[in-house]
Amino acid sequence: MAERIYRFPEVTALYLMSGAYDLQVVIRANSLQDVASFVSDKLSPLDSVLSTTTHFKLKTYKHDGILFTPQTEDKRLNITP
Repeated sequence: MAERIYRFPEVTALYLMSGAYDLQVVIRANSLQDVASFVSDKLSPLDSVLSTTTHFKLKTYKHDGILFTPQTEDKRLNITP
């Protein structure tokens, strides 16, 4: 099943998961319509797919150790002896 899914060109990552979901499929699409089409036309029709849940990444705060949030500047006065 995993091989069938990761061969789709839209799929950028595929993970075997523990917990409520068996697989996490990460795709790249240009629009919500493209995401919907991928799920309804390509993913859902596969025989072993019983259900899908779609989540969207809204904001990245940290990825691979790199922070994506603006660092706050320390505006306290320096204390010198």
